[in-house]
Amino acid sequence: MRTRVLFLGLLAACAPLAQAADPPPNYAAFFLGTTPAYRPPGGPWSGFQHDLTVLGGYGRFVSPKVALELDLGPTLVRGDYASFALVPGVVWAFHPHVYAAARFIVPVDPETSFVLFPGAGVIYTFKDRFSPLVEVNLLSNVGEGDPDLGIAVTVGVLVSF
Repeated sequence: MRTRVLFLGLLAACAPLAQAADPPPNYAAFFLGTTPAYRPPGGPWSGFQHDLTVLGGYGRFVSPKVALELDLGPTLVRGDYASFALVPGVVWAFHPHVYAAARFIVPVDPETSFVLFPGAGVIYTFKDRFSPLVEVNLLSNVGEGDPDLGIAVTVGVLVSF
């Protein structure tokens, strides 16, 4: 009898912990990204592109492991404005610290195009609210005919609410 009471007491004590582990369904996203390697259509690979993309956005978990996200922001090249883009995506959190993302960059200024931007990242959540991350993506501009190829690196933070 004493063992059963102890077991039920442990279950009751752990119930709030299990509920607290579920992340809030919404998050704000803030990213800084750059392109360390790029190959133009039919050309050789080149190194750092001297670009910086600053994005902010909103995400929402539609299931325990899948989130929909929309980010937007400008890209600067050598400090000068180059473009502005919308970045919709689907994120699959298949592990508590590792995720895959199917993102698409849609530059809207100075011209509209379509860029495939799949990637994977690592993330860690502090206090069930702040989640710094590092993500690596492939990029290919398929909206202008002959596709190119690049590798992008992004650092960011998600703030859950």
